[in-house]
Amino acid sequence: MLTEQSRGGLHVFLPIADRGVDALVHRIGDGAYFQVQAKSRSTLQDGEVHFVVWPETLVHDEVLIVAGLVVEGGLGPTLLVAPAADFRRLADLTSDQGKPIYSAEFGMRPRSDTRWLPWLVPLERLGERFGAPLGRLEEALPELRPEWRSDVGSLGEAEVMRRLAETSSLNVFRPFPDLETAELAVLHLDSRRVVGLQVKTVVVDETRFRATVNVRASSFRPAPTTYFVVLAWLHDPSGFHQDFLFIPSLELLEFARDDSYGHLSFDWHLSSETPSALDKYRHSLGDLSQRVITSFP
Repeated sequence: MLTEQSRGGLHVFLPIADRGVDALVHRIGDGAYFQVQAKSRSTLQDGEVHFVVWPETLVHDEVLIVAGLVVEGGLGPTLLVAPAADFRRLADLTSDQGKPIYSAEFGMRPRSDTRWLPWLVPLERLGERFGAPLGRLEEALPELRPEWRSDVGSLGEAEVMRRLAETSSLNVFRPFPDLETAELAVLHLDSRRVVGLQVKTVVVDETRFRATVNVRASSFRPAPTTYFVVLAWLHDPSGFHQDFLFIPSLELLEFARDDSYGHLSFDWHLSSETPSALDKYRHSLGDLSQRVITSFP
């Protein structure tokens, strides 16, 4: 829904593991990420949606509480979109079996005197709450097309996700659908900052220890929060090369070229002893998680 309303200007990522955030919404225009906690109910009580939120969900002010009514074919006509700080302030603090809990309720046709009025939004205008005004749809991405992944590309993504998931301070999210430069989003659970990663996997062997890395130009949107991770898969013996590239998207155009086929391309010479513009981006694969952690703005 958000992707359609914003014509691709907003992109949704869902978590690989449940670590307290239900989704990330990426505003592609400036690289900003929004942390979302979703709450829904399938029935009304006295004409209103009633829901509860545990206090631990509201610890971080950056989290947006998004609540609504689930109906046949989608969601009801009105949604609540409130920052955690405002929700704590306005919700009723009650208890459930001795444990504190916040409760709230709102109607599908809100009254003018409801405390939640400033945070209620019609379903068709949800994208505006994430900074995608209806009047600027023409500025959004020109192309909405999922990118096909090769088998080795999927293998590279799985390797990056595995290594990041081993770090308890990181939470990894996948996009649905995959439409933009960032194909993984990583939330740092302590700083609450987010970065987006695009994983590129090239294939090399003993007879050809170099490869060309291609980035689709039409969906390329550089941002301070977006990075490229480039892995090299070795045919014999099967496995990943011990080094990888970690490239800020804002610096890609300093060395990538237009290949005239819709890609930005550059060559990676893995065994070359000649100094290269890529040397400063080359790191040990064992340090991947730490490299991502140090990249958070």
